[in-house]
Amino acid sequence: MNSAEPRPKIVPCVQDVHRQPMAVMFVDLDHFMRICTDVAPETVFVLLGEFQRIVTDNVSNFKGKLNAYQGDGVLATFDYAAGQTDCATRTLRCAWRILEQINALNLNEAALGGDWLISASIGLQYGQVWSGMINTSKRYGPTLVGDAVNVAARLEQHAHALGTKIVVGDDLMQRARCEHAFGAFEISRFVNAGTLLIRGRHAPVGVWALRAEAAEFPLERTSSTTSINTALYCGNFPTSI
Repeated sequence: MNSAEPRPKIVPCVQDVHRQPMAVMFVDLDHFMRICTDVAPETVFVLLGEFQRIVTDNVSNFKGKLNAYQGDGVLATFDYAAGQTDCATRTLRCAWRILEQINALNLNEAALGGDWLISASIGLQYGQVWSGMINTSKRYGPTLVGDAVNVAARLEQHAHALGTKIVVGDDLMQRARCEHAFGAFEISRFVNAGTLLIRGRHAPVGVWALRAEAAEFPLERTSSTTSINTALYCGNFPTSI
């Protein structure tokens, strides 16, 4: 912009801004860029369809809210709406169930050409989140901002380095410990992994990691595996991806 040109007028476009504590979950398929490069596009869409179905169903079952799909990534939140007082516990259980069902897709060895294992990484955090409707995003749902949102996204990105599939911020773990629904079995699945320095944040974040042995799920054939088999060998693809 030329310095002589008038500056554009900034028009407020945010509506209905709310702040409340909630749990935030980021889920991301592992190695998705390589999968897109090495695997047929039709198979990629089948995989995305199954991934989104698994995440959508479980977020709904655990009374969460889907905020956004970003290709192979999903952002979801869990709050205290409708009298729910266990949002942190529900988030942990939802993450566990998502991993369990994604792992079951590996029963179909031909799903990605035989050499790939389908997996996902998940980051979880709890804290104050601001939500608001921006004019340009009305059709996509509220925009979420806050430290918990940023940290959850960063924790998901650290999962591989920590050798785990679920990374939980200490704020969420401590909140879950205070909830009546949280049990010793959930605690035993995680180990204190110390602290992490998160880009863009001054103070380090305490983190918990899913134990390696806890991520070894028994495989059972499911309808998801059957649908991938059908799509690959019969040329039938899901109508909603």
